[in-house]
Amino acid sequence: MASTFAGLAIAARGLYASQTGLLVTGNNISNVNTAGYSRQVVNQSAASPAAVYAGKGVIGGGVQVNAVDRVRNIRLDEKYWQENTDLGEWQTKADALTELEELLTSTTDGYSEIMNDFYEALESLANNAGDTSVRTAVRSAGEELCGYLNNAAAELRQLQQDCNTDVATTVTRINAYSQQIADLNEQIRLAGASGADTNTLEDQRALLVDKLSSLVSITVDQSADNAAAFTIRTAGGVLVSGNTANLLETYQNTDGLYDVRWQDTGDAFTPAGGSLKAYLDLRDGTGIDGGYQGIPYYTAQLNEFASTLAAAFNEGIYADGADYGNGHADGYGTNGQTGIRFFSYDKTSSADLQALLDGGATMDEVYSKITAANISLSSDIYDDLGHIAAASAADEEANNEIVNSLISMLQDNKMFNKGTPEDFMNSLVATLGTNSASAQRMADNQGTIVKRVGDRRTSVSGVSTNEETANLTIYEQAYEASSQVVSVWNEVYAVTINLISD
Repeated sequence: MASTFAGLAIAARGLYASQTGLLVTGNNISNVNTAGYSRQVVNQSAASPAAVYAGKGVIGGGVQVNAVDRVRNIRLDEKYWQENTDLGEWQTKADALTELEELLTSTTDGYSEIMNDFYEALESLANNAGDTSVRTAVRSAGEELCGYLNNAAAELRQLQQDCNTDVATTVTRINAYSQQIADLNEQIRLAGASGADTNTLEDQRALLVDKLSSLVSITVDQSADNAAAFTIRTAGGVLVSGNTANLLETYQNTDGLYDVRWQDTGDAFTPAGGSLKAYLDLRDGTGIDGGYQGIPYYTAQLNEFASTLAAAFNEGIYADGADYGNGHADGYGTNGQTGIRFFSYDKTSSADLQALLDGGATMDEVYSKITAANISLSSDIYDDLGHIAAASAADEEANNEIVNSLISMLQDNKMFNKGTPEDFMNSLVATLGTNSASAQRMADNQGTIVKRVGDRRTSVSGVSTNEETANLTIYEQAYEASSQVVSVWNEVYAVTINLISD
């Protein structure tokens, strides 16, 4: 049965609903630039009607505010997290490969300039084999070439260590986000159980998931009816379930690098995407059997360059293992010595290299000890410029047959499987350039996709000042109308009460 004061109650509900709408609209407008904020709307419905006294039919009970809902599209969230994972992976790779490309294509002290200096020094030696200053220039140019390779290897090692550090840092961030999400799940559960609003907490959680999705590939199970029922899975395991976060940890493997495992079980963790996968690919990728060409791949290529160059220059042996002519060890210096190796590792002497060969080591085994990190001139060359071989016979200072042979070898496209030394390095730089450009293209494309999905998501959950301004007017007018209804009923009740009093 309708109350005697039903009209006033209906008007009061209208005032409350309009006031709630004004508050929600004001809150939306004030948070228009708040990261992760989801637009809120008033969820209202018609109040239960009451029967008419002594008659048939019902009278509406006005309006009731059921809740203030957070506008969000779960499917768009999931699409955004999926695409953001790919963006995190490719952007990380693009940045690292750009840095690596700058390292190997440096124009100031780059390979081409250094190799040209070495050629020119050898040509000067061919023209004046007995000139001490010319021999000094040859030694200096050789040192510079070794120094370039040493420095490139050191930079690669540092870049690999940086990626290794980033693995540990990324795992720490994943754990931090996971724990914060689990804590928010508990806060949402408690708030929901007490009837409090959880919209702000849910927004904070979604923003954390956005950040988490760039670090590692995730799938999210969330309930539309129970905000606290929130599970995040990754790499075949559960990262977050309700108020529990299953954390990851790093440990050093036999190479002294960080591997990742689940903290509770100790099982290996292999990410399927995100920045963590990118750092691991960059740090460990050997390129073998179609694998990712990361820092170890480029390090191995530089090592191959150093060992092949040394074997060819010293022995006349090319990458295919065949002997193509007289190397430095076949020539004679101005001191009458022969069997001297120009290149070595860690300044090892020619006698020590020869001792390895005499001890049964193969030429490949000896020269595999030479890497980009340790290639150097032999101690013999450092000790005596007269050990630099130019002649094919002793006591013939004008004889330049050996140095001419060395110059010819350095220009021989059979020295490396990929051509001349320049061809090899150009091929390496071209491969890196292709991989870098591909990663940047993927990052750009993925960035466009993420922006597009993000814009779609914002169109649903973001705050439009134009729309909110219109809502402000609508709720204001509704409030004024309800106020007028209150005034009318106030007059009605006043007249009625006066009639009764009379």
